Amino acid sequence: MLDLLQTGKYGVLTQQKMLGTTSNNITNVNTSGYVRQETVVYTSAIEWGIGATVTRRLYDQYVQREMFRDQGNVGFYDSYATGLSTVDNLLSNKDTAVSTSLDNLFSTMQTAVQNTTSIASRRDLLTKFETLVDRYHSLNYNINNELKDINSKIDDAVTTINDLVEAFYETNRQVRNLSNEGLQSDIGLQLLDKRDQLVNELSNYVDINVTTESDGSYSLYLGNGQLLVNGDTYATLKSNKSPQDGTRREISITFNNTQDKTEITLDHDSWGGKLGGYLAASDEMRQAMRDLGQSAMAFADAMNEQNKGGVTLENLAGKNIITMPDVKAATNNDAYGMTVSFNPGEGADIHSCDYEVSFSNGQVNVFMVDSDGNKTQVDPALVHADDASGQLLVELEGHGITMTFNSDITTMEQAEVKFYAQPTLNAAFDMKLNLTKPEEFAFASALRVNTNGHAGNAVAELEGVFHTGTSSTDTSSGIYINADGEPDFTQNAPNFIQYEGKVPNGHYVIYSKGKDDQGNDIMVRLGTAPNNCNGQAIFENTSWISPPAPADADTSGYPGYEVNFTGTVVNGSSFEIEINTDGYNDNSNGNLIAQLQQEDLVYSTGSVRTTFTEAYADLTSAVGSAVMSATTDLAAATAKCEQSQSLFSSTAGVNLDEEAANLIRYQQSYSACARIINASQTIFDALLTAMM
Repeated sequence: MLDLLQTGKYGVLTQQKMLGTTSNNITNVNTSGYVRQETVVYTSAIEWGIGATVTRRLYDQYVQREMFRDQGNVGFYDSYATGLSTVDNLLSNKDTAVSTSLDNLFSTMQTAVQNTTSIASRRDLLTKFETLVDRYHSLNYNINNELKDINSKIDDAVTTINDLVEAFYETNRQVRNLSNEGLQSDIGLQLLDKRDQLVNELSNYVDINVTTESDGSYSLYLGNGQLLVNGDTYATLKSNKSPQDGTRREISITFNNTQDKTEITLDHDSWGGKLGGYLAASDEMRQAMRDLGQSAMAFADAMNEQNKGGVTLENLAGKNIITMPDVKAATNNDAYGMTVSFNPGEGADIHSCDYEVSFSNGQVNVFMVDSDGNKTQVDPALVHADDASGQLLVELEGHGITMTFNSDITTMEQAEVKFYAQPTLNAAFDMKLNLTKPEEFAFASALRVNTNGHAGNAVAELEGVFHTGTSSTDTSSGIYINADGEPDFTQNAPNFIQYEGKVPNGHYVIYSKGKDDQGNDIMVRLGTAPNNCNGQAIFENTSWISPPAPADADTSGYPGYEVNFTGTVVNGSSFEIEINTDGYNDNSNGNLIAQLQQEDLVYSTGSVRTTFTEAYADLTSAVGSAVMSATTDLAAATAKCEQSQSLFSSTAGVNLDEEAANLIRYQQSYSACARIINASQTIFDALLTAMM
């Protein structure tokens, strides 16, 4: 009878516990982060057929780890695509795109150069330039605003991650301090659910790898292997503005509960999840701004140089249509400064990258920094002191920029000064329209060619003026703009060409024609072009005498203008190049400005250049492709994540049908065990009655 009572008692208690577990599952069917529980009963002959009971959580930890990684991927692609989508719309929308304004400008220019004296046509062209410059401004401004929004999301994500990491650390520590029996209690099981839920939430923000330690605690690592939190310490993230670029966020970590408080800065690629997606989108936005600035500066330089090759309706030399900005570099020592300026005539060499400058061993070290942060050392073409100011100048060949420093190399090396320059990042916003009047468009060429009376029927034509010098002594050009704002020849400029000798053994002789102090004509021989050039590109084919022509004239585009001869030349055929005074009806320079639309003047890579329209299309395509790729990857990552979540839920999720069946089964078992107790009581009562 006693055995019967004991068996019934243990049976009732066990079924009661199993009913409690099932009831708990049913109650928490909609509880976020809840993992289904199961009470397992072990048999024991000693304990009246009922052994130990263990309540455990039912889930597949390998599927769970996979789910964490999948959620990180979804978070990354979602934040990356969302962050870039607005920029993509700005670049491609015809109401905000630069390409639309470029097409309108060149279309209007074609009309204006056909009637060079029409003020109305010129005014319409000036309006189109205003619209284009404003379009560059607004596009750069709007992308920068989107960048600010992304940076705010980065800051918010860092705050959320810190809260989750700290909460996880506290929960993880409590789990580690519980015994095995404690982990099987309601409190222990709730702590395990809470810990997994925190990891689940954290996996949306960063790429997480979970390791289970021997004491039951978790250690969390980033995808690159960097420890984030374990049972002894946890990291606190900090979002810092880059000292080189205030628009860039750098994420650093420091560890709590440790003596070493060193701040470790991690690359943007280290994070993954939503945070990594925001960081990647911000990098793409900055590169879009650089690319936009690069094409804007190439356009501005091309317009400026060609306009300066002509004369205006006011009989003045053309001036810069657009003012290109000088850019101040960031530095680790405010006592020293560096300014980057764009070299006139070298807009096609401008790169869409940043530059890092340091000093060592008496040398200037210049590094080109691409969008991924990779550095490539650049050899300065020329390091010298400015003749007027004495400031240190560093010219970068093939990059179209000059760096100006306010101190010398030795002093800056001793002070361990470093500079970081971003010439094109905000160049599209900082450019300004320089022309204020429609008369200032220089459609007429600054030079003209006169064919002197001679035998033969050869005539000369000017290809155009392609660049001008800065002073009368400028040895890189044959023409400059004087103090009165008029085009003029530099010293010893080539302005007279004569064919000497009998065809085909003669050659073209280049002279500088001028007058001495008494007003007499003087001729200075500068070089010769061979007969086999057939009168084409005379100056390009000239072998220059040095002096008076510059030693490097044959490689520098000297003298900045070009002439061709057609027809038959004979001994003595001569041609004179003159300043085109009062050339109002001449539209040759205007045609050259209009032709810039088809010229490859924007640096792409290596020796490859593209047109203004193609460069903008490449920018739009790059951002659009990134968004499309991210959207495609997001769809794939979402499908994979849903699969792993479904697989995880198939084990860890509560199935109400299954729980209802268990509930009925445990209820019946409970009733049966209660009947055993009732039977034992009946027998006991019968025995008592018999004994009485």
